[in-house]
Amino acid sequence: MSRRRVWIDTDPAITAGNGEVDDAFALIQALRSPELDIVGVSAVFGNTDIDHTFAMAREILARANRADIRVYRGSGREGDRLANEATSALTQALDQGPLTILALGPLTTLAAALGQPDAPISNVEEIIFVGGRREGLEFRATPTQKKPFGDMNFECDPAAAAELLALGVPMTLAGWEVCAKMWLTPNDLDRLRDEGDECAQWLAASARGWQADWQRDFAAPGFTPFDTLAVGWLLMPDVYALHRWPTRVYHDGDRPLFLADLGCEGPTVTYLHSVDNDRFHDDLMERLLSA
Repeated sequence: MSRRRVWIDTDPAITAGNGEVDDAFALIQALRSPELDIVGVSAVFGNTDIDHTFAMAREILARANRADIRVYRGSGREGDRLANEATSALTQALDQGPLTILALGPLTTLAAALGQPDAPISNVEEIIFVGGRREGLEFRATPTQKKPFGDMNFECDPAAAAELLALGVPMTLAGWEVCAKMWLTPNDLDRLRDEGDECAQWLAASARGWQADWQRDFAAPGFTPFDTLAVGWLLMPDVYALHRWPTRVYHDGDRPLFLADLGCEGPTVTYLHSVDNDRFHDDLMERLLSA
């Protein structure tokens, strides 16, 4: 089996009973996917500060028994384009051959690495970014949610998205639209607890508070594991529907926006707009439950 070389840039904030959990689910999903050759993981600020995301990324890999994969500390604030251990390691990985980058958090570290004059950007096969939207789309989990979510990964460093688009690297957007109807429910967490190994059980326990928040605040059937949809694109692209659309990054006077739509005029990206939720869900659970 030919394995795809992958780098994961992530901002995990999972803690037992508290914190956004989808990065952790996506990391375990990827680590338990033999199709992927994960050559490195970098932590970036986003869901929380860089100290926390770096520590949590290391803990997740330890719980997954993947001490063979190193976690690198990346950028810690918006606009930081200075070199750090993550940018150096990512550049080295690109020097060694074609590489796909899963961007599960803000794009700051990637912009810092790929924006260098000698960066080997021709070896970037694809960046899969959990962000972006079509014109007019608002991020509401259910109709009862009054205030929409922001496009957080993008909004943490809007300039980074524009910089990467300008470099011409291939980009796929796995943003709100493709994720919004995918749920992990209390029954799914029960399965992870009852049928999974220690790592899966830890995931389940850590997600209970997050799931309860979604059910209480939005009357949702569970929570949406956003970042897992980006990983899934590498594993089973046939279950996704997509557009090839031009883009626009701008500020509308109220907020920054990363649009992909027919009316835009910027660089073209792959925009994932829907997924076969049943097939994706079954595959995700199978991977999370595999040891």
